[in-house]
Amino acid sequence: MRLLLLTGWRRSEATTLRWAEVNLARRTARLGDTKTGASIRPLARAAAELIGSQPRTSNPHVFPARADGKPLQGLPRMWERIRRLGGLPDDVTLHVLRHSFASVAADLGYSDAAIAGLIGHKRAGITARYTHAADAVLLKVADEVARATLAKLQGPESHEALSAEVILPL
Repeated sequence: MRLLLLTGWRRSEATTLRWAEVNLARRTARLGDTKTGASIRPLARAAAELIGSQPRTSNPHVFPARADGKPLQGLPRMWERIRRLGGLPDDVTLHVLRHSFASVAADLGYSDAAIAGLIGHKRAGITARYTHAADAVLLKVADEVARATLAKLQGPESHEALSAEVILPL
């Protein structure tokens, strides 16, 4: 859940993330199978630290299921429990987290192109085909959006249900 909050990724992108797709030193993830095709995503420091803290097992997935070799299952059920415990309306779905991430980035003044680079929307231009790592600007944007998201979770204006303790301990 925290990775979705820190990245704006689609739930399937997070649950099927494989260790082979992650370069923690460069803070990037090279996702081979997304809704829009292959995608290189910048990772905020907080997201890279979260991924790096996951135990490595024989399962190739960063967030493994109990079944050997399978990705995490049951994320919608987990979200439903969090949503209910937090008293959030029924229309606050996992996909709303993606919209919220993009909205925070827009509120911080980042362009549509920068936001698209963060969340994996197709970017215009041939240059994207030749880019093999996240650039410094996108890494900076990812860090700032993640920091703002975490601040909203902990700040006085945040809904009590979305406190860090309800989502996941920091």
